[in-house]
Amino acid sequence: MEYVREPMGMTNSKVGYVYLVDENLKIRWGGCADAMVEETQALENCTGVLLKRLERLPQKKENVKEQGSD
Repeated sequence: MEYVREPMGMTNSKVGYVYLVDENLKIRWGGCADAMVEETQALENCTGVLLKRLERLPQKKENVKEQGSD
């Protein structure tokens, strides 16, 4: 874990961090400590964008589950 702390912005080992990660495992939003109003709004906006993208993706995972249940 130590080799990814700095690239992920995890400079303080005493606090918790929250990340919003997209379908390609790319960090789209990150935060720690008490969020300001603007930061909370940014998280909500980013979450909305990612959910819309997810709705437009082909449902490959569901098809695989359906095929495996036979």
